[in-house]
Amino acid sequence: MTKSRRYSKKRLTVTFDRGPAKYFHGRKQVLHNFRELARHSVEVEGGTIFLIQGAPGVGKSALLYECEKMAQDSGWEITEIDPPGLWDPDQLLRYLGKKGGLIVKNVLGEVGFQAGVKLDAEVERFHLTTLDILKHGKKPLLLILDEAQMLGTTSKPLGGRAEIASIVLKAIHNGTLNRPVILLAAGLNETRAAFGKLGISRFSQQYMIELGALNRNSERAIIQDWIIKEGRAKGDITEWIDAIAQETHGWPQHIQAYVKPASDQLKANSGIMTLERLDVALEAGREGRKGYYKQRTDDFRGDQLHCLARCIPKSPREKPAGYRDIMSSLKKEYDKIEAQELFSDFEKKGILEKSGMGYAVPIPSMHTWLKDTYDPE
Repeated sequence: MTKSRRYSKKRLTVTFDRGPAKYFHGRKQVLHNFRELARHSVEVEGGTIFLIQGAPGVGKSALLYECEKMAQDSGWEITEIDPPGLWDPDQLLRYLGKKGGLIVKNVLGEVGFQAGVKLDAEVERFHLTTLDILKHGKKPLLLILDEAQMLGTTSKPLGGRAEIASIVLKAIHNGTLNRPVILLAAGLNETRAAFGKLGISRFSQQYMIELGALNRNSERAIIQDWIIKEGRAKGDITEWIDAIAQETHGWPQHIQAYVKPASDQLKANSGIMTLERLDVALEAGREGRKGYYKQRTDDFRGDQLHCLARCIPKSPREKPAGYRDIMSSLKKEYDKIEAQELFSDFEKKGILEKSGMGYAVPIPSMHTWLKDTYDPE
């Protein structure tokens, strides 16, 4: 099995901004759907694309890691790829840990990937395509493509590459490789549109995931693990869990921002919980959360954020803003095309998302931060 660069049973590396979560809870339906897809793919010797889409900080990379563990435990060959692996045979071979870009054949039949082995018999060499490489193998293959929105932006295939990428994606998506191959892709909210431009416009409902906040039980379970297992808390931890959960809103990035300082405060005080230590942890979490909001809005000018803040409700608990109301506000400052592009960018970056009959900032505390920072009156 090709060894994954992300996961090893012997070693777990945790990055707090992204990557695997040290304590993972929730997403049970998503993991169930992926497990069933992996099982079915082996049965029919086919596969498809499993797409996870969502805003930054919602936990896409952590979910990829859990799916990867599941596949590895089931004996799948696993490798991460970047977009060029879909159209460049040499790149795909490198990701798969193969040598050379040729198939060697002699009178006895196919030998396999050229690996620098000298053969006495006369041979014919055939240049491989990406489809050849994907078809060549008996083990089930899981390809992991993180930051998949790059297919429509910085790693967008052009010219003949786009045609090749489209052919490869369709072969994977339709399960026509005569081998179990799954492309597990994750990206921002424009990722599905990027696949659509390459000919993949329809996804099975169970294999197209719009990732949102964790439910209350999963959120509290993660906070509890950190407080007990990392902070070694002594006594009733309910007050600490309640206080942190009140500020994290089920958003994985927020949870990470709070639980690390909370566990550090507990360890520094031998696991003894005090209100003073809790206040310090909460303040550190708020600063981390604020830094996250600033990162999320770095691509926008102050006047653009002011215009958005002005047209959303005063409180996140109020009725979401209607599309026409938001566009009307934007058109007061920008021409029609620029206003439409700006609205689209807000949506793609996960700053706005559909909510009932309107649009809302998906994280309540981010809604409040936008209003306080860019529309204080």
